[in-house]
Amino acid sequence: MNLKETLNATGETLIKTGSPDAKLEAEVLIRHVLGIDRATFFRDLEEPVTDSDRQHLDDLVVRRLRREPLNYITGFREFYGLSFEVSDSVLIPRQETELLVETVISLARSRPKHEIKICDVGTGSGAIAISLAVNLPFAEITAIDISQSALDIADANRRTHGVYNRVALRRGNLLEPVDFKPEIIVSNPPYIPMGDLSLLQPEIQYEPRVALDGGTDGLELIRGLLSQSLDKVSSTGAILFEIDSSQVNSARILAREYFPNSHISVLDDLSGSSRAILIEEISQ
Repeated sequence: MNLKETLNATGETLIKTGSPDAKLEAEVLIRHVLGIDRATFFRDLEEPVTDSDRQHLDDLVVRRLRREPLNYITGFREFYGLSFEVSDSVLIPRQETELLVETVISLARSRPKHEIKICDVGTGSGAIAISLAVNLPFAEITAIDISQSALDIADANRRTHGVYNRVALRRGNLLEPVDFKPEIIVSNPPYIPMGDLSLLQPEIQYEPRVALDGGTDGLELIRGLLSQSLDKVSSTGAILFEIDSSQVNSARILAREYFPNSHISVLDDLSGSSRAILIEEISQ
């Protein structure tokens, strides 16, 4: 069986997952097994696939049919133009979360050109913190997570992207490890209501519960983040956190409770859905 035939057969099999991108997923798995880029893949469509490579591919397809996320199978995820190592110890970075990176970059570049201190709370794979470090060479970034296994992944990623000395990793609950006043606090916290976790699609069930569970109303970690931010964030700083679009009113009210005199805005993602709350002109 050649590469083209393998692609077609694997794509047909993966349709059983219900994925609308079954053929693309088949391509990704085949390229992962063969260790080739996309250009080489399409150049070599008539080349035969060895029995050993076919067996390896079949093993990965079985995992995908069990609805294990594609990115856990390959071990990598693209985010903000960079490739990040991922495992089931960390949440898979989503495209919608790139809004947080874009917003922080804009905020940081609008400030005087001096070393700016940024905290990424609940860093997971380090995708937000590392993307910021790559794009903001004048920023000093602290990435925090309660999970040591997540910090181990973030450590590997900061080394891969050459920002080991500019992204400090701290283990702890929210802002507890921070002993300075950051100018920007950014977070993609767990915000799924506890009662909704069992209703999530099978792929999401593979992701770490600690990265998903937002408590009874989905706002428990956000509430804790805002509470701890009161005496942590700089008076000229900003706080930015991701939400689900269904939480926009509750999250905005919550932000107003903690920062009644600050400017609070709702940011939309590329699909037009409310995705983040931004608190500026900090004043308690």
